[in-house]
Amino acid sequence: MASSGKRIVFITGGNQGVGYETAKNLLLSSEEYHVILGSRDFSKGEAAAREIQAVHGVKGTVSAVQIDVTDDKTVDAAAARVVSEYGRLDVLVNNAGIISTANPPTRKAFRHVLETNVVGSLSVTEAFLDLLRKAVYKPPRLVFVTSSMGSITHAADPSSPYYNPLGTEYRTSKAAVNMLMAMYCARLKPEGFLVFGADPGLCATNFTGDPVSLRKRNAAEPWEGGERVASVIKGERDADVGKVLGVYGVSPF
Repeated sequence: MASSGKRIVFITGGNQGVGYETAKNLLLSSEEYHVILGSRDFSKGEAAAREIQAVHGVKGTVSAVQIDVTDDKTVDAAAARVVSEYGRLDVLVNNAGIISTANPPTRKAFRHVLETNVVGSLSVTEAFLDLLRKAVYKPPRLVFVTSSMGSITHAADPSSPYYNPLGTEYRTSKAAVNMLMAMYCARLKPEGFLVFGADPGLCATNFTGDPVSLRKRNAAEPWEGGERVASVIKGERDADVGKVLGVYGVSPF
């Protein structure tokens, strides 16, 4: 796949949902992008890459790499493959995540969600940092896909639409992701990195296994969530670096 001179973007969980739509948005917008879809199931990643490349009007290029963010060996292998094939990375998007609908919350679900959403994001970021330092398109960008559901300010405010006792595991994990974003922003700012949190909003994806019920709750379409994340990657939200950016602007932590 020709990618020389292109802006290289790696998206974890890129074979479906918001990750997939983010990739498609970028590739429809400009020929300057080459997007690597990180997928736990490589065959699904390859299928998604072929599907996007076949979309009418796509200008950029796309490929797939196998990665399970909870498996250090596959994370390191994915980084090694990017090193061997591209030698650099311009944008890393930590998008892979899971949710639990257990009520009340359970120990098992809590550990599983944190391992994927939080530890996985740190693992991938650390593995790919040296690749980002070699970015050709400056400044390198590091994006954490998060949620207003992870805002402690919202969760503690009875007047907020996000004030409810449900989704403990997922919401706590996204609060932790917001802190990760803030820590990496402080750490990497001296090196010229731009670090963001991107909130795609509630989208009718297969994330919960029931997109129909999400649409009944007025969820946005997946492409809308992808557009919101892509706007951060494209540099349209650079005035608010180091913050969580969503459909309604900047989300409080």
